Amino acid sequence: MNPSVETSSNLRPERELPLKSYLRALRYSPAGSPMVIARRLFPYLFQRVARSTAEICEFDSLENYETSYRRLAWLLGHSKKVPPPGEIDFLHSIQDRGAHPGTIGSHEFLFLTAFASILAPKRAIEIGTLAGFSAAVIAAAIRRQHPDQRRTLVDTIDRNTHSVVEADKPVGFQIPDIIPNFANTVRVHAPADSGIVRELARRDELHFAFIDADHRHPRPLLDLARLAPYVRSGGWIVFHDIQWGTMGRKAVEAGETLRWGASYGAEWLFDHWPFRKISGGNIGAIQLPDDKSALIPFALRLMRLQFEITGKDARRTQLALYQSLFELL
Repeated sequence: MNPSVETSSNLRPERELPLKSYLRALRYSPAGSPMVIARRLFPYLFQRVARSTAEICEFDSLENYETSYRRLAWLLGHSKKVPPPGEIDFLHSIQDRGAHPGTIGSHEFLFLTAFASILAPKRAIEIGTLAGFSAAVIAAAIRRQHPDQRRTLVDTIDRNTHSVVEADKPVGFQIPDIIPNFANTVRVHAPADSGIVRELARRDELHFAFIDADHRHPRPLLDLARLAPYVRSGGWIVFHDIQWGTMGRKAVEAGETLRWGASYGAEWLFDHWPFRKISGGNIGAIQLPDDKSALIPFALRLMRLQFEITGKDARRTQLALYQSLFELL
């Protein structure tokens, strides 16, 4: 079975919710709920798709960090915020770690740090741990905003027990090296997937989350759908590799060999996101709408794009998506 039949360039812009997607949603709705779902989704059949252009805030260097920070703070409605004491020194201390295979690059961890620093959530959830670099970066940013907080700052989730880059090391192995004085504020959940979020957070509790796991479409969409009930309306979710599909394709065309492959899941999700979004280059953030049920027609449209996973894995992911989306109603 191939659940998706369109390409990104062919996704029609007219209707918020195509009729086929509407009927398929009713087919997969939980027992006893088709009428409720039919009524809630019916108006979207007659609405036009909203378009959103990403606001740009790229962090080009550590030397310009404060300037970029101030711009991002303004975009996020915190125009008076500046980097807290110790933040730039910390970033200097880890700037060479961005070269580790599979770790977010320097421009990206500057964006991620600033985002967490400006929003200053009490805690965050990350999906996709790998070495634990980004989890430690987020925890450090939160800690600087809430220095007296002793509870868990970051729950990070990974499907593997050991790093796919260094198989002899457990996921999250960099955390104690980066934040040795408060490494215990990061909890690693492995092996686990984004479905565990329901055990880690209350509905509408979170203000900030980070997704950097399997980039194959529609895996990032599933991670988003599972997170959304637990992120408050107006909250932000940061995605890594929002240009990875295009970057990977260009690299292959230039004769390069890619270790991870060119996956478009995060890129398509970010490009088609109809609500507010901020791009920092290959990393970007999306803001959840006031009415989170509006994610359903968006997700159903995105599910029409060609899946980058196949067979039983595709079927399981499709069913999990429907189940997660209906929880938003």
